[in-house]
Amino acid sequence: MKSYQILQIPRRARVLTPAHFGCLEGIPTINITNGCLFQCAYCYARGYSQAPQRGVVQLYINLPRLIKDELSRKKVVPQWVILNTSSDCFQSHPDILSVTYEVIRILLDHGIGISFLTKGLIPQPCLELFREAPEKILTQVGLVSLSERYWKGYEPYTPSPEERLQNIQKLRGIGILPEVRIDPIIPFVTDTESELKRLFGRLKELEVKKATLSYLHLRPAIERQLIKELSPLHRSLIESCFRSQEWKTVGSSTKTKLLPKAVREKGYQRIRKIAEEFGIAASICQCKNPDLKGDLCSSGRVKTRLIERTAAQLPLFQC
Repeated sequence: MKSYQILQIPRRARVLTPAHFGCLEGIPTINITNGCLFQCAYCYARGYSQAPQRGVVQLYINLPRLIKDELSRKKVVPQWVILNTSSDCFQSHPDILSVTYEVIRILLDHGIGISFLTKGLIPQPCLELFREAPEKILTQVGLVSLSERYWKGYEPYTPSPEERLQNIQKLRGIGILPEVRIDPIIPFVTDTESELKRLFGRLKELEVKKATLSYLHLRPAIERQLIKELSPLHRSLIESCFRSQEWKTVGSSTKTKLLPKAVREKGYQRIRKIAEEFGIAASICQCKNPDLKGDLCSSGRVKTRLIERTAAQLPLFQC
């Protein structure tokens, strides 16, 4: 962003508390900041009542110490932690990246696995931490389109699509095969055949094997942001797509508009078919498409690993 303010504040609440929604149920989640420099136009977290004003990011400067203290008192250490549920720990500011490095180092030192989604650039020191325990890292790179027009219109303060592709390449170089999250798909903008083939073609070059899909959905705050920040053409397009839809409860939000079910079904079917042509398995995000048959994203696969590990630890014979 052209001008922003990083406020270093202490976190007051406990850190390693399990989430209580969707595929994150039962897994501790951590956000390094409240607010995000990336300011994506479709970001739902910007509408939270506790979100700071635009241009301000609150950095929880005491997170490393709190995590150390909590882990020293816990009788049972969590097996996995999920980062970045409402922000991005790889925002391009040295203070944020410094806290991120310490948090990741502490978690990995305790044998705790880390799952995260990012649009940011992962710095080399963090990659070196990942290199020491690649089996403990589950990562998704957020990438909807390679189009500069989309990037500048919807995600103008994020690293470029090309820079995020470099993230994938660097992760592969240390033994981690990241997935890609294509979310939010903008109807008639990023789901055209030419856009999708260009994107999946590049992902194939980087040997990406899995992608998670979800079309744009609206919450009241997202709707206001899009109206304010998009071009008139894109505002009109999105308004026309959602005009007939009613507000409903989806996940933790009591007011959400989804694209018509038939539109999403046909869109996902078409996108998955194109992905298959490039050797990529594309799955539908279940949390954001509760009326469709979805699949596990990387966060959901954390739960699968926990279940499998628990089952493996059970005795073979029980009386």
